[in-house]
Amino acid sequence: MSPGRRRPAFTLVVIIANISIMIIATACATVPDRKDLALEWYGVGNAWLAVQKWAEAGKAFDRAISLDPSLVAASYNAARALVEAGSYDRAIGVADELLARSPGNVRYLSIKAYALWKSGQAQKATETYELAYAQDHFAADVVYNSSVLLLDSGKPAEAADRLAPLLLSRPDDPELLGLDARALAAADRMPEAIAAWETLKATGRMDGGNWELLAGLYIKSGSYAKALEALAECVKAEPKRATAWFAAAKVRLTLADDGKGGLEALSKALEAGFADKEQAAALISEAHLLERVAVVKALAAKGLVEVAGDRPGASDMYPGGKGAL
Repeated sequence: MSPGRRRPAFTLVVIIANISIMIIATACATVPDRKDLALEWYGVGNAWLAVQKWAEAGKAFDRAISLDPSLVAASYNAARALVEAGSYDRAIGVADELLARSPGNVRYLSIKAYALWKSGQAQKATETYELAYAQDHFAADVVYNSSVLLLDSGKPAEAADRLAPLLLSRPDDPELLGLDARALAAADRMPEAIAAWETLKATGRMDGGNWELLAGLYIKSGSYAKALEALAECVKAEPKRATAWFAAAKVRLTLADDGKGGLEALSKALEAGFADKEQAAALISEAHLLERVAVVKALAAKGLVEVAGDRPGASDMYPGGKGAL
């Protein structure tokens, strides 16, 4: 094991040792001692958070709160640990207790909204994030998460407008750039969306999903060569990304006059598990489709299209029920 991997294990041993000592000390602690011990437990909880041991962190924060209920930092971190551990109702309850002490506190509203979001209560999460955003337009987590919810609820233009001021102060943040690009694309602001992805591309932190989305924008704008370059980068990053292989096949077979390359990409898509029957049907319904017979046979072999064969003159070139001779 390398020296860089020993450190976390040593840290956990120290945590466990400290816990044993503190359990013994807690029983006979005076009031000042209890506050000191609460801070010790708070530190233990933070150490568990650092290594993403959410349940252990929650227990440590609970002990800190029991020793010193006024230690609101422990309550806030407890809420975060509870969310990550999947205890959403308890996290919301802790957040509500904090908000009862400090109504309108952005951090408390944010952690409550996050818990609501993770628990599947999107509408309540949106409402709570909006309360937080009204208090602070530049709290990064509030701006980002509320923009995600705006995008999910069909308000991409509002999401993009909300992200814009934060991007001015954090122009190279890949998470913000990626979300901004998706919001702009959904709002049909294609030049801006492409520019956002080009900026993200310059950071060197594009993932497969971003490459595929950028390729889609290039296709819409008629830049087919750039689309194929983006899809090549996508499958380089994620060789088993079936949707990207299929997109490359469609571009080559219908737009780029590359039958051989299109069939190779289609084969890669099917090998990677492509199984979207709707897109398969859309492909073979294209008026200009190279290697139509081979394409239909390949898709039919995977059960993605049905081949007409119930009437004389039927051909493998057409799906059953649509365009059969």
